[in-house]
Amino acid sequence: MKPLARIAWIVVFLLYVAAVAWLCFGNIEPGENIPRAILGIPIDQCVHFTMFLPFPILCTLAFRDRSWWRALCWATLTANIIAIVFESQQHVINPYRYTQASDLVANLMGITVGLLIMAVIGIVTHKK
Repeated sequence: MKPLARIAWIVVFLLYVAAVAWLCFGNIEPGENIPRAILGIPIDQCVHFTMFLPFPILCTLAFRDRSWWRALCWATLTANIIAIVFESQQHVINPYRYTQASDLVANLMGITVGLLIMAVIGIVTHKK
């Protein structure tokens, strides 16, 4: 990957992590017109799933060098650590927030789907 492209992906990834941190630790009031559920799944879990789905994709693109699979492994480790830390510590930073196991499950499911997407892309594009 060209150095400028790598820097660009790293910047995009860091901005994404900052946005996720803001969403996890901020005091966000839901609007009145937001549905309570999508296809029977609580909206809160949908948001957590969607928020963490891009993590392994952006992390892999930002930090891959010659080894796609090594970058994917680091993305897996980093994503899981951040998901667990953000969810478990949000009440420390913002007393209005609290830890929920269902939110952590949704975070990890989003990460898993993102990893599967990147694994399929890796298999398709790096056949040898």
